[in-house]
Amino acid sequence: MKKVLIVRLGAYGDMIIISPVIQQLKEMGYHIILNCGERGKEIYKHDTRIDEMLEHDESIPIEKVADHWDVLKKEVEHDLFINFSESIECNIALHPLNPLYVYPKKDREKHCNKNYYEQSFKWANMMCPDNPVLMKPSLMFTDFEHDEVKQFIKKDKFNILWCLSGSGKNKVYPWTDHVMGETIKKYKNVHFITIGDEKCQLLEDLGKMFPEENITMLAGKTTIRQSLLLTKYVNLVISPDTGVLHASGCFDTPKIGLLGHTTKENITKYFINDYSIESPGECSPCFKLIYEYDAQCPIHQATQSAWCMYKINAALLFSRIEEVMSKHGK
Repeated sequence: MKKVLIVRLGAYGDMIIISPVIQQLKEMGYHIILNCGERGKEIYKHDTRIDEMLEHDESIPIEKVADHWDVLKKEVEHDLFINFSESIECNIALHPLNPLYVYPKKDREKHCNKNYYEQSFKWANMMCPDNPVLMKPSLMFTDFEHDEVKQFIKKDKFNILWCLSGSGKNKVYPWTDHVMGETIKKYKNVHFITIGDEKCQLLEDLGKMFPEENITMLAGKTTIRQSLLLTKYVNLVISPDTGVLHASGCFDTPKIGLLGHTTKENITKYFINDYSIESPGECSPCFKLIYEYDAQCPIHQATQSAWCMYKINAALLFSRIEEVMSKHGK
């Protein structure tokens, strides 16, 4: 059997993006060996497409990683080697050291407004499938995991999963509580489920003003796999560009991506029932990786949010929620 050694270090969303390539390689008959970090292990835990998983040694200095991969290639008898490092980050999502980082937005857009999933196939020197369905991401979960997340769903209500933040402050939406409040005021049968890491519990404070039957606050209380799988069972997902939004692309669940630094072309092009909103901010989309929020992002002083997220109009988001509820409601 042919063996492929795949290297992918990165965040949860980065790991999900390569899943269509993994699916295609498996259908081509490859024995798949995945070298990844802790986040990759979580994403592909219980995934029957992965035959061997090699955990990356995080103690290896970044300047010696390439040498480590050379050693790994010699140790693994492989027929094909695919290294997805910097396939998205530093290539489409610009690193501050990339000369394009300071180019005018129109020039950055020419280079960066490409679909992440298409790019993964090109990076692997594979043809993109003609069928758009095959470009969608996919994840695998156990029966126990499915049963576990169903407890958070209220069957008599329209369940909306709201991811409060992504990997940085630039992905926090400042009008979350306002939009939730307006939705609950008009639709008594709505149920919000908020998720995020423990830091997002600070963002949940305003949610405590809402009736308990209309909101379940789970920031810091669910595992990443539970959060990702919830995107299958809710009626709507609202999320910035983060792993949760990519996970929602695995399913037909309606989703609203709050896109500040990226575009629908980048992220949701192949997603079913996509109602995403691109920020009209003057700086959007910047296609930039943000490492130092205060230094790299223009900030709206009153809300202390990134300008791109501030400029996503709350009334527009509310109307988009209404549109989804009218088309997919109970």
